[in-house]
Amino acid sequence: MTNENAYQQDQHRRGTLYIIDHPTGDTPDIHSVIEPPLQPQDHIQGPEHRKNLRHTLHPSISLCDSLIPRHSTKTPAPVHHPAWNHPSKNILKQSRNAKFKCVSQHFSTVVKNKPEKCPAAKLDLQEEWNRAKPFYTVPGPTRLQMLRGFMKGGDFYNKNFDKVMLMCRERFGDIYLMPGMFGQNTNLITFNPEDFEKIFRTVGPYPERPGSEVITDYRKGRKDDLYKGNLGATGSGPEWVKFRNTVNPVLMHPKNVAHYMDPTVELMQEFIARIRRIRDPASQEVPADFITDIIALSFESVALVALDKTLGFLRHDVVNAESRAIFENLKCFNRAFYDLGVKPSLYKYIKTPTYRNFEKSMDTLTNLCAKYVNETMKELKKKDGDITQGRSVLQQLFKIDPKTAVIMSVDTLFAGVDSETAALSGILLSMACNPDKQEKLRKEVLSRIGKTEKFTTENMKNMPYLRACIKESMRIYPILFGNMRATGADVSLSGYQIPKGTSVFLASHMLLLEDKYCPRAKEYIPERWLRSPGADNDRPDTESLMPSNPFLFFPFGFGARSCIGKRVVSLQMEIILASLVRNFKVEYRYPTENAFKNYFTNFCVIPLKFKFIDL
Repeated sequence: MTNENAYQQDQHRRGTLYIIDHPTGDTPDIHSVIEPPLQPQDHIQGPEHRKNLRHTLHPSISLCDSLIPRHSTKTPAPVHHPAWNHPSKNILKQSRNAKFKCVSQHFSTVVKNKPEKCPAAKLDLQEEWNRAKPFYTVPGPTRLQMLRGFMKGGDFYNKNFDKVMLMCRERFGDIYLMPGMFGQNTNLITFNPEDFEKIFRTVGPYPERPGSEVITDYRKGRKDDLYKGNLGATGSGPEWVKFRNTVNPVLMHPKNVAHYMDPTVELMQEFIARIRRIRDPASQEVPADFITDIIALSFESVALVALDKTLGFLRHDVVNAESRAIFENLKCFNRAFYDLGVKPSLYKYIKTPTYRNFEKSMDTLTNLCAKYVNETMKELKKKDGDITQGRSVLQQLFKIDPKTAVIMSVDTLFAGVDSETAALSGILLSMACNPDKQEKLRKEVLSRIGKTEKFTTENMKNMPYLRACIKESMRIYPILFGNMRATGADVSLSGYQIPKGTSVFLASHMLLLEDKYCPRAKEYIPERWLRSPGADNDRPDTESLMPSNPFLFFPFGFGARSCIGKRVVSLQMEIILASLVRNFKVEYRYPTENAFKNYFTNFCVIPLKFKFIDL
């Protein structure tokens, strides 16, 4: 057997995904990238281990923690990578409408996309590097400015992360450095879409996503051996690849995704009953703190996958103490990314009060998740006698490796609850504030599913406007400000030499609210995501409304580091939205300015007094 054939069989066995079919059978989506296949030479020759750069140094930052002025340093020797051959901008623009030839391989659909045969002009990135300005000339605030800025009375004090990013953009331009302090990462911020493509295409076989260092530090410091040899989604290198190769085939399998359709429908019946129970009988409005009910729905939806059970948030007004503990501690967890990862903090040297609270929350969440997983396995084994016959994600992962099952459950809860809460809040606001779009969606749902008919894999297949509405909502109200990556090679970004290993924040989703990058950016136009003009005359020219660059919009991330639960979450959000619009007319009569605050993950902060009118 040749090495090439061995590689192909291994990719087939592992179920590596690139551009995938929708879980209910819809056509492949250019924005549904899950995991690009490794190159055969990577598989044969093995990985090139990247040097672990905990601190990406800028000349204004010394190895010690003293504040020093900027000074010149010798730039790293340029490295040329023959694989750095990119399609031109025109080719990329055309690719949005390209028809991909797909070959089914068991549970995945692998796109045969071979860049080496693309007729696009090649870019000499080595020459581009040589022309670029040295790294030490990248603009940005000094460490002293960062420290003073986040102190009381400073420019950044009590500001959301996205506001801080925009303030620095006004001062320094579309690319700048935010120097790390006291052992934290220095982060390069870029608003340039051309940089996004270069970064994604040069990450190498082991792409690294910065921003979760505080979780990694916690997991390495735990006294037990739960995370020994397996840091889960926050890991890196071969260890992380092993984890993803274990969980990917299970979470991405269409049959496994469909397993959660009926439980999600039952959950929505509880949610609809709760809406009718808590809304005002006269005004039909729900209470101002309806966000807590959205959080409860998100938590229960994620718990279906992570814990193989629901915990009763929607059925009862009073929940048990352990369920409430998970609910409350997730809030502290998600604030930690900003408070300990971006703001100046001494937690790497001493356990600050903020870190102690974070550590306590992590202990509580991790231990409770482990307890629930073990209880679920005992219940299933007692009931069925053989848990290996189950179809749930948790059962299948427990059969492969109980430790991986626990870690996956913890990661799913950590990453899923706030993300789904942000997405559902934005979807409801979009629907309520655009009654014409809501009515159009309702017609599609009623004509293709029905008013009371059961949701099935078949009747959910052809729902293009439903998916377009969700996608457009996530463009206007994104979950994150963009994506994060560590550069996988020395590369020129916006005319600067950026060394390998630099932590980069790609502010891609923030650009989607600018007309320069997305026409009529402030308008809610689901039609922009529809692929063909169709027969109706009210549909605009979709090509002219698409984002100007295909690397701008990846709501679930990009490539091998994309959201591992994307297929399940997509299905759940479709069922949730379709259930609501066929039961209620949703209205919102209040201002929506500054509806979200950003602490890495967006969170809705306005009173969500939706009016739910029965149909």
